[in-house]
Amino acid sequence: MLKKLNNSQFIELQKTKNNPIFNDWHKKDNYISTNKKIFKNAKAINLLLGTPNVGKSSCFNKLTTATANVSNIDRMTVDNAVGKLKYDKNHLLVDLPGIYNLSHAMDEELVVAHEIYHEQYDHITNIIGAQSIERDLLLTIQTIETGLMNTLIINMIDEVNYQLLDINKLSKLLNNVHIVLTQFNTNRGIETSSKSIINSHNVNSKIITYDNLTEKCINKISKLLPNDRKISKRFYAIMLLENNAYTHEFIQKYYPEHFHKIKKILNKYKNINFADILTNQRKHFIKEILRKTIKNNSKLKVTFFSKKNKTKQQKFDKKILNKWIGIPLMLLLLVFVYYLSFGNYTGGKLQELIQVNFTQKLLIKEGLRPLFWNIFHAADSPIGIWFANFFIDGAISGFFSVLSFIPPLIILFTLINIIHQTGLIARLSVLLDASFEKFGLSGRSILNLFTGFGCNVPAVMLARSSNSKKEKFISIIITPFISCSARIIACSFILNALSPTYGWMGLIGCLLLSSFIALSVGLFFSKILFRKQKSFFIVEFVDWRKPDFVVICKNVWVEIKDFFKKVTTKIIIATMIIWLFLHVSVNFIIIDVSPKNYEWNHTDISFSLLGYTAKGINYIMYPLGLNNHGWVKSENGWKMTLSLLSGLLAKETVISNAFVIFGNADNFSTFLQNFPSITLSYLVIFMFYVPCIATISMMRKEGGFKILLMHLASAWIISYSLGIIFYWITFVINRI
Repeated sequence: MLKKLNNSQFIELQKTKNNPIFNDWHKKDNYISTNKKIFKNAKAINLLLGTPNVGKSSCFNKLTTATANVSNIDRMTVDNAVGKLKYDKNHLLVDLPGIYNLSHAMDEELVVAHEIYHEQYDHITNIIGAQSIERDLLLTIQTIETGLMNTLIINMIDEVNYQLLDINKLSKLLNNVHIVLTQFNTNRGIETSSKSIINSHNVNSKIITYDNLTEKCINKISKLLPNDRKISKRFYAIMLLENNAYTHEFIQKYYPEHFHKIKKILNKYKNINFADILTNQRKHFIKEILRKTIKNNSKLKVTFFSKKNKTKQQKFDKKILNKWIGIPLMLLLLVFVYYLSFGNYTGGKLQELIQVNFTQKLLIKEGLRPLFWNIFHAADSPIGIWFANFFIDGAISGFFSVLSFIPPLIILFTLINIIHQTGLIARLSVLLDASFEKFGLSGRSILNLFTGFGCNVPAVMLARSSNSKKEKFISIIITPFISCSARIIACSFILNALSPTYGWMGLIGCLLLSSFIALSVGLFFSKILFRKQKSFFIVEFVDWRKPDFVVICKNVWVEIKDFFKKVTTKIIIATMIIWLFLHVSVNFIIIDVSPKNYEWNHTDISFSLLGYTAKGINYIMYPLGLNNHGWVKSENGWKMTLSLLSGLLAKETVISNAFVIFGNADNFSTFLQNFPSITLSYLVIFMFYVPCIATISMMRKEGGFKILLMHLASAWIISYSLGIIFYWITFVINRI
């Protein structure tokens, strides 16, 4: 297909991929520009560039003080991360998304090109995989051609017979670049890599002498390019000959006069496919240097790639990729993960012990509440009592009640990280590809959905790595239907209130329901939006790997720290605001301040500012029961509506706000038990009605306003319809 396109047609083909990163790249600052405080005092800045699934993020985690997510599947990294080198904290390392080459204007390549072309760094460190050395050296050659490469890291050397590779000769053939052999999961080569990154110099940019015509064009274009760039003019010239759209736009925008002259040369040779010529000559060069540097022992039948112990893995993979074995195993794994996280004798028990014995008993009832009340009683100040309750019920109680969910979250995040690192996701993606294709997706979408169980924001970002426009937009639309950790916490509390013994099983049901809804919505939009387009699936099937528990601990710590940060900011502020407006009337008069056994009198909050507002909005719930057990006529139905509204900003705040609205956790649990119809309809509405503000913002950024509206409209219709269905089914069952 490419041979039939001239230069301008091929460039336009790249530009019309409906890619927001490409369409407005010139409006954006690069990562280093937008994080000036981090890079302010740095001695040197290195970019870490590598192909997907070669241990790049593991390398970043081992060499720096920062943490990046590790997943044994390609294209997991879709955004930049920065960390200080452990051996010299004045040197910074920027982890870029994994790419196969710099020639194509796809999403990952654009993120990388946007960073490289702005030249606010000193060196580029390239990491490749030992098993995929022939493929990965294509990117190495392009990196050398920038003139800014200083170190080549060859990782996963334990998976090959690395002793057969002549490192010194390979370094010499690659313009004397410093090469380091590493195995990061066993900490091999960490110190050597750090020293090389800190001390090595950039190598010469001319590594391959191409054919005469190509070299002639490169030299002509190079002479017309400006001299004020760090990147070699040879690299820019090659990218222009390869019809790289980003390079064309970059030179045209910043150097229009130069580009006008260069365009004449490009037009002169527009019928020559330099992209294929350059790629073929690079591949030939790579084969030659590997022939010269790898010494296979034909007598002993030992080659560089003939590492043993692969047969068992291949047999095991063949078994689990059978749908009759793999899918049941997947479901059993799901049950195992959620039982360990929320089961009666595991994570759920830890949560109960903290909530009952520490939070409610020691801290609130026997600690802070009597202390504050005694202080303000002694002062005989009703206003003082009001303020005491404002801080205890409005902030502290909700804060510590949500903190009790940290043990289940630690277990859940740990298990998710283990699954990510072992390579199971790659197997699941292959196993489910045929099924997902019916819903307008590919097997790769399992990564987005699985990541969504932790947080929907990075899951939406992962849509960048989709194989097609169709898959990308459908992934963005359906990902927020997956219950994130914040919604899982709320669902866990609600289901445990209904059934303390089997609540964790109900949680698995919620997970399956959210997955079914997500896939159904994907099927619907694939039929109306992209009927003629098909999804295709390309995944790098890699070996099983041992989890790195140091990295897992760092990742879990980051997740828990982020959750704690939300608790100490969003949840406290939200609960205090809710409490305040529940105890102020429409005339802004303070409602009843009389105490009763250290408890607040909640009988009058229905006449508060929020009470009247919630009652008005509550009329949209008329289809969910017209009797005394329905949303509208029930005494506390409006409180359920109010707690849903309070979760629009962040789902973490829903349960803590419900505690404030109902007075305490016990009152809320009692209501949930007594009104199962309202409880189950509330549960399904909460699961699907609208994502948090952060997810909405990311959807707008990645997919555009139309895609966001499609999701919001479908989310409201689905949540409201399911709420009605679940209410009446439960109501009828209870009557029987």
